[in-house]
Amino acid sequence: MSHRPIVNPPKESPYHDAYQLACKTLKDAPIRERADKSGAILKGGAQGKYLLTLTFLNRRCEIEFPEITILYPGSQEEVPLWSKIILLHYLIKAQGTPLSGKWINFRQVPGGEGYYPAFVRRSQTPLCDFFNDRLEWLEASARALGGERAPYGDKAVVIPALPRVPIALVFWRGDEELASEVTILFDETIPCYLSTEDIAVLSQHTVGGLITWVKRNSGILY
Repeated sequence: MSHRPIVNPPKESPYHDAYQLACKTLKDAPIRERADKSGAILKGGAQGKYLLTLTFLNRRCEIEFPEITILYPGSQEEVPLWSKIILLHYLIKAQGTPLSGKWINFRQVPGGEGYYPAFVRRSQTPLCDFFNDRLEWLEASARALGGERAPYGDKAVVIPALPRVPIALVFWRGDEELASEVTILFDETIPCYLSTEDIAVLSQHTVGGLITWVKRNSGILY
C-alpha cells in the first residue's frame, strides 16, 4: 500500500474546492493577526503584498498574499495540495492559544469518536504495522520531520507538525500474550488550530512521511 500523499487530485476533487474556499477566506482575514496567532513569520506590506513563512513537517513554506501562492523556497518541488489546504486551514483557524503540555487522543477531539475507526485504519495501524519490527528507525525518521525522542511508552517521538501543533507517537512493545500498540496523541489545544478532519489528514500524511523516509534510507523495498 502506498503512503505517499496525493499531490494533484483531479480538478473536480473536493480537495480543489476546499483549497479555493480557504484561499477566499484567508484573503479577507486580517493577515497580521493570523500570523501572530499561528506563530508564522510575516514580512512585507509594501503595496499590500505580504510574505508569510511557516515550517510544516520540517519544510519551510512561503505563502504570498494577497495572491495566495504557496511554495517551498529555493525548490522546484510542488507543495502537495493536501499540504496547502492544511496550511491555509491552520492560518484561518489559529486562535493563538498557548500549548498546555497535556496530551489527548483522537477520540477526545470534537467529533473524533465517530471518525476513530477510520483514523485507526489510516494512521495508527499503518504506523504500528510498519514500525513494529523497526523501532530503531522511528527516532531517525522523526528527526527528518523535525521531531525528537520523548519519554513516553516503550518508544516515543514528538513531531512539531506546525508551530503550534505537536504530534506524539507512542509505542508499547508486545510480547507472547499482548500485541504491540501505538497511540497518536495531540496537545489538548489542537482544536484551536485544526478541525477534526484536518487532524486526521495531517496524522495520515505524517505517518506516510515517516514510512517513506525509512524506505528511502534503509533499503526497504515494500
